Amino acid sequence: MASTNSNILARNEMDPTSIMALFSALGDVYFFIKDTEGRFLAGNNLQLEKLGLDSEEQLIGKTDYDFFPSYMIAHYAKDDSQVMDSGEPILRRVELVANPDGSVSWHVTSKFPLYNKSGTCVGIVGSMRDFDRSDNAWQPYRRMNAVVEYISQHYTDPIEIADLASVASLSISQLERRFRTVFEQTPVRFIIRYRLTRASQVLMHSDATVSQIAQNVGFYDHSHFTREFQKLFGIAPGRYRREHGSTKLMSDA
Repeated sequence: MASTNSNILARNEMDPTSIMALFSALGDVYFFIKDTEGRFLAGNNLQLEKLGLDSEEQLIGKTDYDFFPSYMIAHYAKDDSQVMDSGEPILRRVELVANPDGSVSWHVTSKFPLYNKSGTCVGIVGSMRDFDRSDNAWQPYRRMNAVVEYISQHYTDPIEIADLASVASLSISQLERRFRTVFEQTPVRFIIRYRLTRASQVLMHSDATVSQIAQNVGFYDHSHFTREFQKLFGIAPGRYRREHGSTKLMSDA
């Protein structure tokens, strides 16, 4: 473990040895520690890979704002605050996470409050399991595996709920109930959010027009795409590109 991490954790009266030993033992798990201000204190090698970093020194002191799209940050920060304020963990939440290459992937995320020896909450400990890396991560949601895979492969095309029900070998009502239980949202909202997430990554890494991107991710009505994008991200697609694009990209918005 880097000496910087040891010093930071020591000031919070925590022994870093057992924590980092756990990091090393979990070969298919992304692991991180944040302080109460959302700054990263530590992360294992998979976490560094996920963020496109070469060393832990590049992570320490950074926040989610340095790595993720804006709408994801608000979601992450809300979860972090909830865990620290309530003292209750968030367990096995299924969510999309952006990758450095502009793609997105499914993860199961858990977060726990981190206490010092005096019983004061000094941050959070979190873990993510990537469906692509770990069969165990997906095991509790196995019945929905085919549905998620279908959405991932066909999100650019029109998708009917009946199609998803058929893939899952369920009735439409059974699918919707089970989908809400697993993902805490309807299949329709899930599909829209998936398309918007893909669009947000393309906006940052491509100079295609907003209209082209909207159509390429499955929105055949530019106005509908813009409304949904602004509802989720809080800003229009063109502005999102200007604020988060990797280069100075111009849009048609």
